[in-house]
Amino acid sequence: MAQLDSVANILEAWYRLVGSIPTDFALTELGEAEDEVGYIYLTQGSHDAQLYMLDNGYKGWCQRSDALSWEGTDATTGGKYDDLPADFLRADGNQDRSALVQTNGDRWGTQIETENDTAKGNYYYFKGDEIWLARTASPPTTLYLKYHYAHPEWESDTTIDFPMRARSLVVAEAANAAKEENWFVGDHTMEAKIREAVLLAQKRARLCARQTKQPRRFRKQKVLGRW
Repeated sequence: MAQLDSVANILEAWYRLVGSIPTDFALTELGEAEDEVGYIYLTQGSHDAQLYMLDNGYKGWCQRSDALSWEGTDATTGGKYDDLPADFLRADGNQDRSALVQTNGDRWGTQIETENDTAKGNYYYFKGDEIWLARTASPPTTLYLKYHYAHPEWESDTTIDFPMRARSLVVAEAANAAKEENWFVGDHTMEAKIREAVLLAQKRARLCARQTKQPRRFRKQKVLGRW
């Protein structure tokens, strides 16, 4: 089996796992280009794999947004908001460590749950594809959002942005999503093999995600008072 060190090798591994080939008519009957369906599922699989890695402590795919530009007012929209970056996957912060930072890196504000959107003060929350400031929030002139970005869409020339040791999880998650499609002709045995591939790849990914010897710690839920 070839190393998963190129887009071509990863795509080939996906074809093997779903029991298909690039020239399969079922993958192009709606006008798709050859390999297009494979790239669609590798994109989905890489995002699912990223979320798994982040859930297990991986500290990758970090980026700072452009300066946020707030729209709306407390009086007209119940707070100010801005669109999340197009490649946003997950905020690099939580209720204890703000994802909003100033130019010098100092963190600002406190994240709250969306259902607490009636709060007042220097809080922020996420709603749909937007980030919102609570009413009466007084942010500094320039704020950025630190976040984990989604892996770029897969194409033949995509630069792979995933740890080598965990790339089997991208393939497995992509196959797991594809097995629900009508063109997938695998039987229960093949479906079981895909599920086993996901479990094995997750085991490897967990080892890769742990970048220090410190055990993973779970954050206590913060309870806000009433306003």
